[in-house]
Amino acid sequence: MRQTTKDNTKRTEKPFSEHLHESLVAHRIITNPRVVKCGTYYSWERHIKHRIQCENITECPICRDRTLDYRRHQMLEKQDDCLENGGSLFIITGTLKHKKTDSLKFSQDKLSTTVGKLKNQKGWRKLQQSSYSPTSTVYECTYSEKNGFHPHVHMMYFADNQIIKKTTIRETLSPYWRNYTGANLDVTKIDSPTPYVGGKKEYPESLESMLKEQKDMMRKHFTKSELEIELVKVDNLPDYEPPISIEELVRVATEMQDNQSYYNQR
Repeated sequence: MRQTTKDNTKRTEKPFSEHLHESLVAHRIITNPRVVKCGTYYSWERHIKHRIQCENITECPICRDRTLDYRRHQMLEKQDDCLENGGSLFIITGTLKHKKTDSLKFSQDKLSTTVGKLKNQKGWRKLQQSSYSPTSTVYECTYSEKNGFHPHVHMMYFADNQIIKKTTIRETLSPYWRNYTGANLDVTKIDSPTPYVGGKKEYPESLESMLKEQKDMMRKHFTKSELEIELVKVDNLPDYEPPISIEELVRVATEMQDNQSYYNQR
């Protein structure tokens, strides 16, 4: 069967993660020398080009995108095992009160410290006695020009039974969380596996798919990935006007890169 030009274009089109990497380097949001060089060719062997892989999934969008499918598979498989063995899944979401003038580093440090204190309380330790698997924890952040940075945390709790209810978890943990932050702790029961905590895909596959997914709407709150997508649009679409100034876009993206969300299990 003859291969069409469209098929060839799709096969050779540069992934969105590489465009993003170029933008982050060009605006000096990525400055780590090893991460800057990621994706560049360094040698030939039997007519095959070899590329640098920095393996820094925290800073590098190329390596993060390359490992995402595996991390998503791990997360979904663990959730499947829990449900198939009679367990239940809950997403615990924690926020904190903040001011527009608070830096992301200040708020993120406060949030991380609060999570550490929560997980050292007897209420948490009691819940872990009925845990099927270690809690998966994801720190995230949104930004708005009106309210500044809004970091928050999602914790997936794997219960080893169907007896535990979300009201039990909320009543056990909320007093501690409210005492530390003055904010609320929300608990949601999940009936089927979800990649939301630790495995969701946040970027389009390519520039072409980005344009197809683009919506004519003015956002007021931005996640880290949405800000980075805006930056790629600025660098690749002539005369594109982002919803916030380029200077503000770069400033906020830099602060998020330096104090960004991360995924772990504990």
